Amino acid sequence: MHRGTGIDPMDLSAVIVNWNSGKNLIRLLDSLAPMAGEFKEIWVVDNGSSDSSLEALQLHSEVRLLAHTENQGFAGAANEGISRTGANVLLLLNPDIEVIPDSVRRLYREVEGRPDAAIVCGSLRDPDGQSQNRFQIRPFPDWKNVLSDVLFLDELMEWLQAVPDQESSESGASPDPVSSQVELRMEQPAAACWLLRRQAWVELGGFDTRFYPAWFEDVDFCKRIQTTRWQVFYFPHLPFIHRGGISATRLGYPAFVRIFYRNLLKYLKKHHPYSYPVLWLPVHVGMWTRRLLVRR
Repeated sequence: MHRGTGIDPMDLSAVIVNWNSGKNLIRLLDSLAPMAGEFKEIWVVDNGSSDSSLEALQLHSEVRLLAHTENQGFAGAANEGISRTGANVLLLLNPDIEVIPDSVRRLYREVEGRPDAAIVCGSLRDPDGQSQNRFQIRPFPDWKNVLSDVLFLDELMEWLQAVPDQESSESGASPDPVSSQVELRMEQPAAACWLLRRQAWVELGGFDTRFYPAWFEDVDFCKRIQTTRWQVFYFPHLPFIHRGGISATRLGYPAFVRIFYRNLLKYLKKHHPYSYPVLWLPVHVGMWTRRLLVRR
């Protein structure tokens, strides 16, 4: 039992992939601390951080550290961290997450009650409680949405939607879709915070380390799930706090854009071999245009 609280330990281990996360790691570990006795173990896999983020472990002796001298990428670090755990369910976390203990417990019960669930996740919210649905819940890349992105059509639509609409403003705000208490089957929720079943991870061979150092390893994993018996579930009423953008900020926008679109092309080549040759040039044009605009 958990420190006399009457809460049973879970068959659950936490794996945190850290890279120069600053104060975010201590926020995450502090949010996990009330649940420490409920986990089998909590691992931090550090990808050669050069900042002071690992000082957070001095205040959390229950946390195990696997420290790399070089960046193994998210996929490589997550695979190694998961392989060292002894639980059948893994809470895979980015360091810019703060967990809500009740959300973790309820998601764990959902995994237990759904033998076909490979991944379950709650809704990501910013520190002010605003939904991050547009970041978290996206369709798989295909030729249509890739072209929409690289040709800046997405930005155009965002700009048009930002123009005040008299009719919609008079009718009042629309209901928040993340308030629903009905689970949804998802294609590829962002891997900032997943409860992942070990058996599914083993059967799929883990994350593909070719998506280095980050981005699209989670999309690829979920795409491979589609060819199996496993399912991905999203529970919009179970929140987690997510600050986001740490790795992109540390890298700098030009480097982030280059890595992001390079890995997008790897994904397209792997899963859309017929579209890949057609999309190669537009993706490169979009990538270089974004980098040049930032420099200007």
